[in-house]
Formats: sequence, C-alpha cells, structure tokens
Amino acid sequence: MALCLLSACASPPPPASPPPPPPKPLAEQGESLRRQGDRSLTRGDVARAAEAYDAARRMAESLDDTKGLIAALNDVGRVALRRGDAPQAVSSHERAVLLARQLGAPDLMLESLTALATAEHHAGSLQEAERRYEEALDLAQQRGDRSAEATLRNNLGLVRQARGEGEQAAQLFRQALALNQALGNLESEASNHVNLGMLAEARRDYEAAEREYERALELDKTAEQRMEIAADLQRLGRIAERRGYPDRGLTYSERAYRSYLAQGAFAQARSALNQAVACARKMERPGEIARLEMELNRLASLPSMR
Repeated sequence: MALCLLSACASPPPPASPPPPPPKPLAEQGESLRRQGDRSLTRGDVARAAEAYDAARRMAESLDDTKGLIAALNDVGRVALRRGDAPQAVSSHERAVLLARQLGAPDLMLESLTALATAEHHAGSLQEAERRYEEALDLAQQRGDRSAEATLRNNLGLVRQARGEGEQAAQLFRQALALNQALGNLESEASNHVNLGMLAEARRDYEAAEREYERALELDKTAEQRMEIAADLQRLGRIAERRGYPDRGLTYSERAYRSYLAQGAFAQARSALNQAVACARKMERPGEIARLEMELNRLASLPSMR
C-alpha cells in the first residue's frame, strides 16, 4: 500500500485574501458623510441628509476641526431650511458665521453669511437678512467672486420686492442676470427671469411676465432642472389664463402636472391639476372637467397624499 505524507497529498492552501484597506482618516470620513448627505438631498431624502450632515458635524467637533465644522453647520442649516425649520437654520448658520469670523477665512465667511441671510429671509427677518446680504456682497466684490455677487444681488432684490420696492428689485435682478449671462450660469439666469416675471405679474403686465417665464423655461430645460421646469410650466399656465387664453392655460397646467407627478411631487402636482380644472371650467368643457376631476380623485387616493 502506497502511503503519502500529508504535506505531499493535501490540496494546496487557498490564496491569501488581500489585506483590508486601512481605515480612512476621521476627517476624511467627515467629508464622506457630507457627500452622502448631498446625495440624499439630491434624491429628495431630507431625513437621511439631515442624519448624515449632523454626523459630519459631530465628527468635526470631536476633532476640533473648525473648517470642517463650519461646512457641516452650513449643511445642517440648509437642510433645516428645506424642512421648514427656519429657527434651527438661523441658529446653525449664526454659529458658522461666528466661527468663520474667528478663523479669518473669507471664503467660509462669504458662504456662511449668505446662508444665514437666506435663513433670516425665510424667517421673515428682512432687515437682518438685508444687512447680512450687503455684508456678504461687499466681501464677494472684494474677492472678485462674480458668481456669489450675482446670487447676492438677486437675493437683495427679493428683499426689496418683499418690501414693495419694485424698481429697486428689478434693477438688482437685472444686475444679477447680466452677471449670470456672462458666467454662463443657466440655472441662476433662469431664476433671475422668474423673479423679473413675478414683478411683471404683480403689476399686471402679463405679456412681459410671459416672456420672462418662457425664457426661464428654455434655460431650465437646457440645464435639466426638472422641478423648475414644472414650476415654469405652471406659471405659464397661470399667465395664459389671466391673459384670457384658458385653452393654453389648460395645456401648460397639464404639462406641469405630468412633470410634477413623474418626480413624485404630489402636492405640487395637485396644485397644477387644480389650475387645469379652473381653466377647463372657464371654457365650459364638461368632459374635460370630469376627466381632470377623476384624475384629482386618483391623485388623492395615492398613499403619499394621505
């Protein structure tokens, strides 16, 4: 009987597994958390974004990483504003501004001031928001940051608009528009056109408003800004109805409805559909009214609308 030694007859050992990658430095993990929050926010998952941003904030605080903490605080504030919690947004951005001022970091100061002014604006503190916007605008001009300057001029225009200072608002919107056109910032340029359209609509110059909204729609389509495309369509539907063209209003409103619905924005979809119903009623089209009301009922039955 032929016997063999175990070492000679055994199967060869499996190849060794590669060693696990070394753990990321904690500061890098904080950046990864912020990127995770950005991705969640892009998908519309505000709750997960808030969790990721707050985890990044805690990581930065544990490391005494002031720059990382300022960035995370601004993220926390922005997502709080997205949830409608303006007081928390203001609190987070105020802390970011204080830290950026202490650090002497003009880039972080500009970002934090702009975010704080926006939160104060949403909270209805127009005087405070205006003061912050103006401080940030001075800083943007000192740094030659024309993109930030355009944003700040647009936002100052919104403050003036809220105060009823239409001419000053229009001037600021046009200044922002010129800057964004020169920079090729399509999304921001579209916003400037929308704001000019709102001013025109407020003074009942519906033809001018329609031109501004049409241009905004062109730009938003080029930039593939889907929610803004839907909003532009709804604005055009409203203007068409006010100009005495309910048939065009119906078409635009239904297009806005379909766009919102495809994006899962059910509350906005319902608003656009109600606008379409109003246009159909103005034209006295029972069949269209019945069809649209059936669609409204179907929309109300969706789980997300309960």
